[in-house]
Amino acid sequence: MEKRQIAFIILSILFLIFWDYFYVKKQTVTNKGFQAFTSKKAEGKKEEISNKQGLLVETPVSTFTVKTFDTDLYHVVLAQESGFFKKVDLKKFKKTLNVDQPIDILREGRIDIFDVVEINGKPVRVTYSGSDYKDLQNEISVNLYGKVDNVDIIKTITLSKNEYGGKIRHYVKNNDGNLNVNFYTVMSLPGTVFDTSVEANPQPAFFYNTTFDMPSERSLKKGYLKENVLYAGYAEKYFGVFVVDESKKMKVESKFENGRSEIRIGILQASLGANSFIERELKYYAGPKEEGSLKKINDKLVASIDYGWFHFISKPLLVIMNFFNKFTNNYGISIILLTILIKIVFFPLSHKSYKSMKEMQKLQPKMEELRKKFANDREAFNREMMLLYRRHGVNPVSGCLPILVQIPFFIALYQALMYAIELRHAPFFGWIKDLSSYDPYYITPVLMGITMLIQQVMTPSSGDPTQKKMMYILPVVFTFMFLKFPSGLVLYWLVNNLFSILQQVYTLKTQKA
Repeated sequence: MEKRQIAFIILSILFLIFWDYFYVKKQTVTNKGFQAFTSKKAEGKKEEISNKQGLLVETPVSTFTVKTFDTDLYHVVLAQESGFFKKVDLKKFKKTLNVDQPIDILREGRIDIFDVVEINGKPVRVTYSGSDYKDLQNEISVNLYGKVDNVDIIKTITLSKNEYGGKIRHYVKNNDGNLNVNFYTVMSLPGTVFDTSVEANPQPAFFYNTTFDMPSERSLKKGYLKENVLYAGYAEKYFGVFVVDESKKMKVESKFENGRSEIRIGILQASLGANSFIERELKYYAGPKEEGSLKKINDKLVASIDYGWFHFISKPLLVIMNFFNKFTNNYGISIILLTILIKIVFFPLSHKSYKSMKEMQKLQPKMEELRKKFANDREAFNREMMLLYRRHGVNPVSGCLPILVQIPFFIALYQALMYAIELRHAPFFGWIKDLSSYDPYYITPVLMGITMLIQQVMTPSSGDPTQKKMMYILPVVFTFMFLKFPSGLVLYWLVNNLFSILQQVYTLKTQKA
């Protein structure tokens, strides 16, 4: 295969891989969801906001009776009136590399979570007026008490002390007459990235049937409705908050409006006679997108980790990297060892590819003669070219096939390194303090570009001046593309280039011998 075709394959794949990375729009939005915490109870004054049917939802003013709870994993602030947490600090994960305080996965109040009850079609935001709690051996249990018209609501949230998440139990009782009751939880998210970190981009996320879905803004604007949902909530690059219904009876609606995404998670729906009630218990997860932690709540939550198209390759590679890290205690070294392992596995294929390219180079003078001879007859040129290959026992595909076989592994490793929470704030050596962030001095991307250029110089040439120029431009393009990429990914590419150079040197020596 000619270099032009190889370059086209590489660039096409890079376009597919990096499209989402460059397409993300980093904007700043105002802190619309933030409500100041006070120990003062909510006053009687109310404001009204419209919902999708044009009906009205009554919303209390922004003062809360707050309760704080601490476990080994969490520091949480529960706002009694809203019925959910207003702050969820993960103690094992810092907000940023240079700020020694835990990250709040509700993003300092920008993400708002509350309950709504529809009674005979009229939606009203639930305000919980009382609460109590129990501090048990393995969990903290909080009861919240609310009332809308003649409907009593009791919501129980348990916070596990050794897991990320817990349970939510809803109890709805009708005290008078026949009512149609629909109870749902609402998550309101900022619609754009609100800081300079690409990880801070919460998006609606759902799992229904056998599919994990993060619908686009365009889909949400049209309206999004799914039934038989296993879990629903929002996900970021490294963290997520989900409500889980293992009976798969949840109905979920989502929309994008006025610069925010809204998720409506249907919990209960029933016709209730006088003095009748309905109750339901669900699970929730609020924490890192870490496979072991997610599985403790539900195995399917692992689908929220973006392993990409070749997830069946990404997962084993990540397992191997974590295995190496048990001994090295340095993810940078673990990436280097993983890269070496991959190069060893593919050594026979790469060796065959280099040999084939070298054999093709030897035929370039005769190829040039054919080009001149059949300059005006493309069909005759192709026929004579294939005869030339056959006479000299050269297969043009043999130089391309090994590259094609390795491409899924390159993509899978890219995906694993790009989204592995293990690399978040993981140091390497010297100036590289965070393998999930870009190299602050751009040393590794520049070295990567230099090694790529060395590879191009060493690679057998096709003799076409245009192709030569294009192949020499590629290292420059790649260098600029990789400047803002995670340093862990750049480290992989740099080490891969170094070992490819060594392999080319070895191949050239063996052929000369």
